[in-house]
Amino acid sequence: METIRVPWSSASFLAYLGGFTVLFATVALLGIEADDHGPGAFVVWTVLTWWVLSTLALLAKVSGHRVIAGLLALTSVVAFAVFIGSLLDWFGWLGNFDSPFEGFRFWLLVVELLTLLAAVVAWWIFRFPLLLLLVAGTAWFFLTDLISNGGNWSAIVTIAFGLILLPAAMAADMSESRVSGFWLHVVAGLTIGGGLLWFFHDGDVDWILVALAGLVYIGLGDGLARSSWVVLGAWGLLQTAAHFADKWSSVGETLFSVFYLFPFIFSSDEFGETHEHQWLGPLIFAALGCLFFVLAVVLARRRRDTTPGAELI
Repeated sequence: METIRVPWSSASFLAYLGGFTVLFATVALLGIEADDHGPGAFVVWTVLTWWVLSTLALLAKVSGHRVIAGLLALTSVVAFAVFIGSLLDWFGWLGNFDSPFEGFRFWLLVVELLTLLAAVVAWWIFRFPLLLLLVAGTAWFFLTDLISNGGNWSAIVTIAFGLILLPAAMAADMSESRVSGFWLHVVAGLTIGGGLLWFFHDGDVDWILVALAGLVYIGLGDGLARSSWVVLGAWGLLQTAAHFADKWSSVGETLFSVFYLFPFIFSSDEFGETHEHQWLGPLIFAALGCLFFVLAVVLARRRRDTTPGAELI
């Protein structure tokens, strides 16, 4: 079966919005039922939810609504993972844990592996590209949990996973269905970049290295014709700008407050301080904006050279 290609349109926007809304509603419903019922009853609720979503996904596929079918299948896999976890918890096998990569927990690995297999089966049946994000993300989580114990080693495993996934994504690009490689590139970029940020996020030199890595990402994205790498590279440059702006100006604190959603990586000890050179913060971001303009022009000219008729930025 050919992989689904979903061009941007009003209909596709509404379909994706509906799919993510159903996903949110499903997670919220299962959370409520977990609080209101005992372990056994919750297992019944999870298996019922999984069955309903799987049935609706198959019916949508049969009726020719493959995008809606794929989105429902995505939520179905999530419901299946909750079902397996609730079943093992009912048996008393899952146990409690504080960190996802802390220690060796056999039954948690079973949940992760079965979720990965469910995602692979869903991809094989529905050929919906977003399911590959779930496949790759679950594979990363399972392998990292299996062979690491948190901290630096988990970061090393994460980088290695991304480096291994990148050739697979490039191979998908050269296949008949290039669209299937998009989410593989996204996961490869996130895992490599996330692992690098674990090691390089403290001093000025570290953030300069992050900026250089961002430029490499942008160059790689241009060479592979994959904008996900360009987006992640630009985000790395913004993080570097936020670091230096925060040193000299309160302007950087605004972006750091966003990065603080990930406190294990990003932090700023200078919040609330009085800065002597407030004007440097805006100047840094203005310079970065101009750099983005320059990069956009360079990439647009390269694209016009290889694709006649392409517009120049």
